[in-house]
Amino acid sequence: MKWRVLLELTEANGNVETRELATGHRPTSAIAPEAVGLTLAEGKSVLAAMQTRLVQAQADGYSHLRRICSHCGSRRAIKDRRTRQLTTLFGVVQIKAPRFNPCRCGVASRRIVSPLAEIMPDRCTQEYERILVKMGSLAAYGRAAALMAEFLPLGHTPAVETARRRTLQVGARLEQQSLAAEPLARPPSAQSIAVSLDGGHVKSIRSYQMRSFEVMLACASNDRGEQQLFSSVPVEADRQRQQLNAVLRDLGATPTTPVTVLSDGADGPRFSG
Repeated sequence: MKWRVLLELTEANGNVETRELATGHRPTSAIAPEAVGLTLAEGKSVLAAMQTRLVQAQADGYSHLRRICSHCGSRRAIKDRRTRQLTTLFGVVQIKAPRFNPCRCGVASRRIVSPLAEIMPDRCTQEYERILVKMGSLAAYGRAAALMAEFLPLGHTPAVETARRRTLQVGARLEQQSLAAEPLARPPSAQSIAVSLDGGHVKSIRSYQMRSFEVMLACASNDRGEQQLFSSVPVEADRQRQQLNAVLRDLGATPTTPVTVLSDGADGPRFSG
């Protein structure tokens, strides 16, 4: 038995393009257990081929639209063509990326237009970043990257420093968003709030890293029994005071609400003022 996987792309104008992604064969008699269905390698190969075709088709379509000036409708002249690399969950895709000169009307844009830079600012898909960060937050960076590469056609296993850097970047963005977000409705004013603080040190592992770090944990609760947990690594964080203020605000704190702080008296928590 022979099999073939085809990808059919239908453009907005109705044009249909069919591409062959993969082929294979399976015996129909005396089937061995290892020959049943797709192997992991074959599945990864099909996904990688489909991702390459699909991303390039999307890039071509978007580049075609961006070449048309939104003001006068003229086509921008091509400045050059480059190859950009996009890292995805289903492979590293090399994309042919044109750049366009500014339109002669000079109204819509007076700078060189790079369509692929607009939709690929981080050179990776958001889903790849999300999964990498999620795995990196649950396990050691190297182990998380190796596990992803075992089941996904990543193209190459991300370096430990890459996983760490992206995890910290996403964490910083989430931190900024949480601080900037305003509550949908002002919570009822609390009569009293209690904050319990404690901290501890995570010792270094000589075979993995050569530094220890402190972890701080806080539990804030109001008189209505509502609670919020808050944790931080003081060495890495620079907005602890703002974060704690946001927690107190969500619990209904006002300038006159008494706040009781419970701690062991150590100098670790740095929330003075």
